[in-house]
Amino acid sequence: MKRKTFKYRPSAAMAPEALRETALPEAPPLQINVRAAKDRLSSLLEEASQGNEIIITSDGRPKARLVSMQMKRKRFKVDWELLRSMPVTTGPTAEELIREDRDGRP
Repeated sequence: MKRKTFKYRPSAAMAPEALRETALPEAPPLQINVRAAKDRLSSLLEEASQGNEIIITSDGRPKARLVSMQMKRKRFKVDWELLRSMPVTTGPTAEELIREDRDGRP
């Protein structure tokens, strides 16, 4: 039986941003009174670390917001000039080092 191959063209409706917006509607942030937040601080911190936003209110007005803190990693930079200025030394090969280590064992 001959199988027909399907070719799908990406459409504007299937853009990643559009899919993300339709798939995951953003939930409103949890609002909690400052006194209740004091009692549940550990659980609120855990919830914030999972990506949920928590608004802490006092007298019905928002005073603070708990959000997840994501540390940005420092990008590693190579100092090419330093590497080029270092002398190239030739030493024993890996095979020679392994053979020397094995021969030295009892």
